Amino acid sequence: MSTRFIRPICIATLALASCSAGSPPGTPAPSKGATASAPPADAAASESATIEAKATKEMQLYDQMRIKESFDLAVPLGEEIVAKYPGTAAAAKVKETLADARAKAAALGESQRLARLWSYTAVPEKGGMQYAASIENTPPLTPSTVTGKDARRVHLIVRQHPQWGQNVYLILDNDKFDCRSGCPSLPVAFDHESAKPMKTTIPPTGEPALFIDDDKNFIARMLRTKRVAIDVVLSAGGKKTLVFETGGLDVSHLPGAGKKK
Repeated sequence: MSTRFIRPICIATLALASCSAGSPPGTPAPSKGATASAPPADAAASESATIEAKATKEMQLYDQMRIKESFDLAVPLGEEIVAKYPGTAAAAKVKETLADARAKAAALGESQRLARLWSYTAVPEKGGMQYAASIENTPPLTPSTVTGKDARRVHLIVRQHPQWGQNVYLILDNDKFDCRSGCPSLPVAFDHESAKPMKTTIPPTGEPALFIDDDKNFIARMLRTKRVAIDVVLSAGGKKTLVFETGGLDVSHLPGAGKKK
């Protein structure tokens, strides 16, 4: 056979071999720069894992706040996790404790509110230190229509004096207690119990104050309750019920509270 016929055959053979080694005939060649993409299921799983990881990280912070009893910080964080990552295992776990955290946050807030109602003083006196705790009635009284003065400030005071001992008394600004009958007692109710009379004394100085004689019992009852209501009669304002939210009293400011000298 002539060599001039062999060369075309070889070229055709090589072309056929090239076709069989690559893509099947008719398959379009990939465009330049094209890359294979991940299956949609894998992308969704990866995104879900990322969300779960973020939710878990925030849940760990939420748990730390609960362990530290910082419920005022834990509650908004827990609510954010539930809203931001619905359907995650972390959100489901947060839901298990969120209601309890809300209740404890509310109790903590109320305790702090009651504590802020009290003010404390410690001043040097002859023979030692005088300690006192004071709280105003809530809601406040309206201004006196008789005197035209503001009679809002009625204080319940627990005092420990180095000479005079322990006292519990009411003191009123811009008005006086009507004690023409002597004010031998005042009706006092702790929390929602029925009012019972407690003996009182008018100070010999004539100042607008009323002393509760049984201070030890009064303080003991006050420490077991959250609210004290005392009925009084004012010279210019008539009969009033003074309500004191006493549940936040901190006796650490009153050394020996309840011990009458």
